This record gives sequence, structure tokens and C-alpha cells, in this order.
Amino acid sequence: MIHKLDRRIKALERAQLGRCNDRRLIAGNALSSAFSWHSTSISRDLESFFSAIGAEREGRDLSEEESAARRAYEEALTRKCRTAGYPSSKGFKGALSIGDALSDAMAMSFFREELELAMRAGEAEAEGRSATQEESAALQAINVQRSRLIRLAAIPPESTPEDSLL
Repeated sequence: MIHKLDRRIKALERAQLGRCNDRRLIAGNALSSAFSWHSTSISRDLESFFSAIGAEREGRDLSEEESAARRAYEEALTRKCRTAGYPSSKGFKGALSIGDALSDAMAMSFFREELELAMRAGEAEAEGRSATQEESAALQAINVQRSRLIRLAAIPPESTPEDSLL
């Protein structure tokens, strides 16, 4: 009896993890769908989205641009949910952490080569060797943009974006 119960609990835990991963993937796809393009800088709409997060966290009214960006994300989320077979986006709030959104934003906003250069710079540092000038420049550009989005989202310096949900 206990063995059967234990197996059932483990099956339910796996199913729940799958649903959480599914919701996270759908929310990430919605973010990409709402604000997708590559350049060496963050788009104004994506900045407005992170600024809207900050406004909500600080309890202030959203500007027109922030409202439009928030609406674009919510509309994309609803579309992605319906495409995935969910009747609505209800229950998807909090499916994407701000840390995940930041990672997605960096992936959307930089070319693959730039991201690879930045990763190589991080690997060089971890291995105790110097990164090339090109690798260091790519890492610095990404860190500058990431820091800007963290400030816009009103994440306090002592917090980590991964702890905060959208």
C-alpha cells in the first residue's frame, strides 16, 4: 500500500513538473513573439515591458508605452496558450520569472555570435585565463543591457531576478 502511494506521489510530482515547464516554455515563447528581433540593443518595446514590471512592483501607474508593452505580452501569451491547447492564459501568471525573462530578452536582443563570444569570456574567466578583447566587449555589452533591464524592472541590488515572478 505505501509503495503504491509512493509511486503515485512521484507520478504526480513528475506531472506537476511537466506542467510548470510547459507553462514556462509557453510564457517564454509569448515574450519572444511579442518582442522578437535581433540587434545589438534592447528594443524600446522590450524596455517598456521591463519598465511596466518595475511600475507594477513599485505600485505606480503604467505609462502608455508600458501599458502597450504589457498588453502586447498578455495578448501573445493568450495566443500561445490557445495554440498549446489551453482555453485561456489563466494560471500562467508567475510562469516566467524575471530572471527567465531577462535571459530570453538577452537571447532575443543579441546575435548568436555575440552571445557565444560572451559565453567564451565567462569560460575564460572561470578557467583563470584572459578573454580576448572581442569576447570581453561582447560580455560587457550584454551585462550593460542586462543591468539596464534589471533597473527598469525595479529589482533591488540585493535581490536576484530569478526570485521574482512576472
